[in-house]
Amino acid sequence: MRILSLRLLNFRQHADSEIHFGPGLTGIIGPNGAGKSTILEAIAWALYGAEAARGTNDTIRFARAGARSRVEVELRFTVGGQEYRVVRTLNNAEVFLADGSAPVATTLGGVTRYLQAMLGMSRREFFNTYFTGQKELQFLAAMGSAERGRFLSQVLGYERLRQAQELARARRSELRHEINGLRAAMGDLDAILEERTSAEVRLREAQDALAEAQTMRTRAEETLAGVAPHWADVQQARDRHRELSHAIEAAEREREAARRDLVRIDAELERTTVAERELSALRARLAVLPDTVREGERLAELSRTNERRKALAEQGVELRAELQRSTERLARIEQAPQLLERYASELETTRAEQLEVEEALDARKTAWLRDRQDAETKLLSFRDRGAELKEQIRQIREAGPAGKCPTCERALGADFERLLGALEDQWRNVVQDGKWWKSRRDQLEPRPQDLTALETRLATVVAAANEKARKHARCEGAVQELRTLQEEHAKRAARLAELERQLAAIPTGYDPVIHREAESRLKELRTLEKQAARLEESAGRRVTLERDRQAARATDTVAAERRLALEAERSALGFSEEAFAAVRTEHEHTSEALRQAELRAVALQGEVRSSEQALASALRAEERYREQAREVEQREDELRHHNELDAALSELRTELNTRVRPELSEIASSFLAQLTDGRYTALEISESYDILVLDEGEEKPVISGGEEDIANLVLRLSLSQMIAERAGHPLSLLILDEVFGSLDIARRDNVVQLLRRLEDRFEQVILITHIEGIREALDQVLRVDFDERTGASTVREESLPGAGPPNFGMAAD
Repeated sequence: MRILSLRLLNFRQHADSEIHFGPGLTGIIGPNGAGKSTILEAIAWALYGAEAARGTNDTIRFARAGARSRVEVELRFTVGGQEYRVVRTLNNAEVFLADGSAPVATTLGGVTRYLQAMLGMSRREFFNTYFTGQKELQFLAAMGSAERGRFLSQVLGYERLRQAQELARARRSELRHEINGLRAAMGDLDAILEERTSAEVRLREAQDALAEAQTMRTRAEETLAGVAPHWADVQQARDRHRELSHAIEAAEREREAARRDLVRIDAELERTTVAERELSALRARLAVLPDTVREGERLAELSRTNERRKALAEQGVELRAELQRSTERLARIEQAPQLLERYASELETTRAEQLEVEEALDARKTAWLRDRQDAETKLLSFRDRGAELKEQIRQIREAGPAGKCPTCERALGADFERLLGALEDQWRNVVQDGKWWKSRRDQLEPRPQDLTALETRLATVVAAANEKARKHARCEGAVQELRTLQEEHAKRAARLAELERQLAAIPTGYDPVIHREAESRLKELRTLEKQAARLEESAGRRVTLERDRQAARATDTVAAERRLALEAERSALGFSEEAFAAVRTEHEHTSEALRQAELRAVALQGEVRSSEQALASALRAEERYREQAREVEQREDELRHHNELDAALSELRTELNTRVRPELSEIASSFLAQLTDGRYTALEISESYDILVLDEGEEKPVISGGEEDIANLVLRLSLSQMIAERAGHPLSLLILDEVFGSLDIARRDNVVQLLRRLEDRFEQVILITHIEGIREALDQVLRVDFDERTGASTVREESLPGAGPPNFGMAAD
C-alpha cells in the first residue's frame, strides 16, 4: 500500500488542508499540538470510519466552522497497482477507482466493509501492520512474558482461536445445564405407566354407566309423550279464556273513553261561542292597521337616511384633518431627493477610502505575524540543538578519554580533546545564534506603531462610513415616503369631494318625535292583531268539534254491543282453574323425571370425556418422556464433541504459539544482518518472549542503547511483515508517530539511517515528529503549524538543502 494524497476539510483543527505524499522517507514536522497526528487519524477515519476516530461527530468538526458545515476527508492510495480514491463525510462515504466518476462502494458501512475486504485487514490489524505510535519501539520490552505472548497471538490473529474455544466452552456449559434440566423434567416412568392403566379402567367404568343412563332417559321420554297432548289442550283453553277476559275489559275501557270525550267536546263548543262574540268587536278596531303600517315604513326610511347623513359628515371632518397633516408632511420632506444624491456620493468616497485602509492594514499585519512566527520557530530550533549538544558534551566528559563515543561506540582515545572542543565550539555558536533570534523575537513581540496607526485610521473611517450610511438610508426612506404621501393626498381630496356630493343628495325633514308616536300606535295594533288571530283559531274549530261529538256517540254504542258478544263466548268455553292445575302437576312430574335422566346422562358424558382426556394426557406424558430421553442422548453426544473440540483447540493454540517465535526470529534475524552489515546475524525470542541478540551464535549478555534500538526496530518491522503476509499484501508502507521522543541525537540518527537503508523493503516511510534535527536526512518535509488567528492548522512543503523543486504538489489553507 502507498498513500498518494490526503485532503482534510473542517476535520479537527484542519480547516482545509491538502497533502501530497511522495515515495521514500517523508517527515511531518511541527510543534506539539499543531495537528500532525490528526493527519494519521484522518487516514484511518477515511478507511475505517467512526471506530477509528476519537470522540463524536461534533468533536470531529472544525471548532470555528458552522454547525452545518461539511466535514470531508479524501484519501488517494494504491494497492497492488490499482489506485483508489475514498471520500468520507459524517453522513456518507464513497470509493472510486482512480479518477472514475461512478463509485464502486457507497454508504458509511458499505465503504468500510469494501475497504476491509480489499485490504484483507481489520482496523486493528491495519494499525498493527502499518502504524507505530508514540514510544512503541519498546512495546514488547515493557510487557511481562505472559502479556507479550498474548499480544503476539492477538495481533497475528491467533486470538480468534481463544475466542472460538471460549464459545465452545460456553456451549459445553449450556449443554450440561440443558441435560440436567431435561433429566429433572422427565419424571418417573413407572408412575407414568401406572397413571395410564388407571385412566383406562376409569374410562371403561364411565362408558358402562353412560349406557345405563341413556336407557333411563328413553323411558322418561316415552312417559312424557303420553301426557303431552292433554296438557297442550288444557293450555290452549286457558289462553282463549284469558284473551276473552282481556277483550271484555278493553270494550269497557273504550266506552268510558267515549263518554269522557263527549263531556270535553260540549265544554269546548261553549268556549267557541264566546270567542266568536269577542272577535267581532276586535275587527272594527283593526280597520286602521294598513294605513298605520305604511306610515311607519315611511318614517323608518327617513331615519336610515338621516343616520347616513351623520356618518358622511363625520368622515368629511376626518378627511379634512388628514389632508391638513399630509400637506404639512409634504412640505417637510420635499428636499429628500436632492439630499439622497448628495449622501450617496459621500458614502461611495468614504467606502473606497475604507477599502484602501483595510488592504494596507491586512498586508502590514500579515508581514508582522509571519516574521514573528519565523523568529519563534528558529529560536525553538536553536534551543533544541543547544540542548542536544550540551547532552553530548556531558556524556563525553563523563566517559573520559578511555570511554566510548555515544554516537559511533568507538573508543575516544586521542580524539577526546578534539571532539570535545569541536562540540563546545558548536554549542557556543548555537548559543550565540539563539541569543540573536531571541532578541529578534523580543523585538517583534510588541505591536508595531505603524500597524496601530492603521488600525486607528480604519476605526475612524469605518465610523464615518457608518454615519453617512445611516443618513443615506434615512433619505431613501424619505424619498419613498414622499411618493406615497403624494398619491395618498390626491386620493383623500377625491374622496372628500365624493362625500360632499353624497351629502347634497340625501333628503331632509326627519322628526324623531313623530316617528316614536307612530311606532307606539303600530305596536298597540299588532297586539290586538295577535289576539284576534287566536280568537279566529278558536271559532274555526266548531265544525270539527261537532263531527267529533257524533263519532264519540257511535263508538260508545259499538263497544257496548261487542262486550255482550264476548261475555257469551267466555261462558260457553267452560274453563276451570282446578282442572288446569291437576293436569299441570302431572306434566311437571313427568318432565322433571326426564330432566334428571338427561342431567345424569350429560354428567356421565363429561366423565367419559374427562377419562378420555386423562388417558390422552397419560399417553402424551409417556411420549414426552421418551422424546426427552432421546434429547438427553443427543445433547450428551454433542457434549462429548465439544469436550473433544476444546482439547483440540488447546493443542492448536499451543502449537501456533510455539511456531510464532521461530518464524518471528527468522525474519528479525534477516533484518538485523542487513541493518548491522553482518555484525550481528541472529536475533531470537525466548520462551518468555525476551529478545536475545546472538553474536557468532553466542548470546550477547549486555547490549548498548543503540543495539537495543536496533533490536526493537527489527522486531517491530518483523511483526508488521508477518501480519501483512497473513493478510496477503506486501509490506510497502510504514508510519512512525513520535518514535524519537525518548532517544538522544545519536540513537535518533541511527534509527533514521536504518530506515533509509531499508528502502528496498519499504517504498514509503512517513515520520511524524516535532524534532527539527532529522529534516536533512529526509526525502520530503511537510511543515505543520497552528495559526492562532484563524484557529486552524496549516501544512506546507519545505524545500531541502540542495534539493530542486518537489515532484508533487502541496496545497494548504
